[in-house]
Amino acid sequence: MGALVIKTIACAFAGLSGFFITLWWNSRVVFLAKQQRARKGYQVFSEPLMESLASGGVPARILRFMEMRTRITTLRPQKSFFTQRIWLLGLAGFEKVIPKTGLSNSINKKGFLDTRARFCLTGCFSGVLVGVVFSEELALVLALVFTLIGWRLPLWALKQERDARKTDLENHLSEMLEVVSLGLRSGLSFDRSFELYHFHFTNTFGIGSASAQQLWQLGLATREVALRRFCATYDSAMFARVVENIVRSLRFGASLADSLEASALESRAAHKAFLEEKVAKAPVKMLIPTAALILPAMLMLVLGPVLLEMLSM
Repeated sequence: MGALVIKTIACAFAGLSGFFITLWWNSRVVFLAKQQRARKGYQVFSEPLMESLASGGVPARILRFMEMRTRITTLRPQKSFFTQRIWLLGLAGFEKVIPKTGLSNSINKKGFLDTRARFCLTGCFSGVLVGVVFSEELALVLALVFTLIGWRLPLWALKQERDARKTDLENHLSEMLEVVSLGLRSGLSFDRSFELYHFHFTNTFGIGSASAQQLWQLGLATREVALRRFCATYDSAMFARVVENIVRSLRFGASLADSLEASALESRAAHKAFLEEKVAKAPVKMLIPTAALILPAMLMLVLGPVLLEMLSM
């Protein structure tokens, strides 16, 4: 009787999972139809997200799905089950991480909640369907584990994007400062020197620099506001200090080239120390796979014949 009940519950979960997958597919079809009716040249994904999706990977796919859900929930302003209050737990982490990813205009709270709810339900159904094949206890354990994984995946993808942007900043901040300082020493203005950098460097940091400069050139924001807003999209205290030095020097007319060169040297030294620390941690990290995979195999290879000989005696 108990096995029959468990199988009935598993069938119900399978039906519900198929139902939610159908709902997701229908919402995607509606979104694509509205996208095709939009004006020609409409860009689906934001520029920073396009750069992050170029490398692929699981975090990029999660971010792409999250932005798609954000646009769908924007086109459908009414509340749904996936954006109710029951999913608001732990939202402080999202509000803390999202400004540092540069995706504030692409992913909002509703898109994040919708993605997390769908991942949780999908994980729960998958855990039950996989575990019920073996035992009821395993089905319960896998449902809890997969639900927790689905709960953490969207925030994990955002943190990966934040760390990737920070790494990209550390790789290119020193060269940006050197280019701007060289332009200033050549007699160019700060705006022209800053434009010189993102005109010749088309990385993610260069694209963000061009967008920030376009804001104050079009009069949408002052130079100070645009630079600080651009700085807020990165999780870097050094970049914040550089931006404040630039703002203070431009406001009071102080020499900017010397301070930028000093900041470039400091940035290069900090990046070098970070890489040396990362290399130094590699042998320690290799101890885990060595102890878990290689060492047991070596022990079995060496001690196996000895144990067999002892058992045969």
